[in-house]
Amino acid sequence: MFDGLISGGLARVIAESVKPENLMEIRLRVGRRLLLLSSTGNGQRVYPRFAGGAYVVTREDIDGILARATNMSPYSVSDEMIKGYIPYKSLRIGVGGEGVSDGGRLLNVKNVSYLTIRIPHQIKNAADKLIDSVREIDSGDVSNTLIISPPAGGKTTVLRELARVLSDKKNVVVIDERYELACVCGGVPTLDIGDCDVVSGVPKVVAYENCIRAMNPDVIVTDEIFKTAEVSAICDVLRSGVKVIASVHGGSVDDLTRSETYSELIRKFDLAVVLGKNPVGQIKEIVRL
Repeated sequence: MFDGLISGGLARVIAESVKPENLMEIRLRVGRRLLLLSSTGNGQRVYPRFAGGAYVVTREDIDGILARATNMSPYSVSDEMIKGYIPYKSLRIGVGGEGVSDGGRLLNVKNVSYLTIRIPHQIKNAADKLIDSVREIDSGDVSNTLIISPPAGGKTTVLRELARVLSDKKNVVVIDERYELACVCGGVPTLDIGDCDVVSGVPKVVAYENCIRAMNPDVIVTDEIFKTAEVSAICDVLRSGVKVIASVHGGSVDDLTRSETYSELIRKFDLAVVLGKNPVGQIKEIVRL
């Protein structure tokens, strides 16, 4: 279930508390209750029981997961840890602890005491209600599309499915900086993304330019746009004639329109799809921009 990341009593407690197909996140904090997020009940929060009380996360739990995730070598993933996560096979592990910095630059993370393990789920009908809006039926042309939602609103699931479906007729490149879209392990996707090419772990502003020059994409599908530099790079991609499908945090089109950082995206994209969290992945509106 956890690709060897979690074992023993902790794995049993989790398996007994939430069905594998419903498990979305595992949150571990040293000295505090283990928390599981389930897809049932619009994001149910589950606190597993153990020996008559709540299961309390220990330092040994955290250290054991880190050791297995890094193959006993935290320095091998230091670049990712600085960005706040560790990729492990099909999983992504968010990391919290004490930062080590120099001159305002984060150099390392020590005393890791907080882990958030996100469990990817593939839902192969997640884009069924969108595909005719994203891809014109007669011409087959693809609209530049923004997927907008709050955190944990289903953006990644929808992006992954759009990439898979569109790759049947288009050259699609997935830029997966944080290893969430394709869940690459050893360079190979662990989820079905169709006939897409995948670039993982590369900063978007670098990957965009390299992909356009070297991989001849018709469509680029990319995970969350966050920084001003990423917005500028995406606009450069659009000017090159390559179609883009991307995600961004937000609650509505108006939220992005009012944002100094994201307003340019609203001006440059063709379509916005707003997702809600009740239930996760619910389509609240589709807006032609």
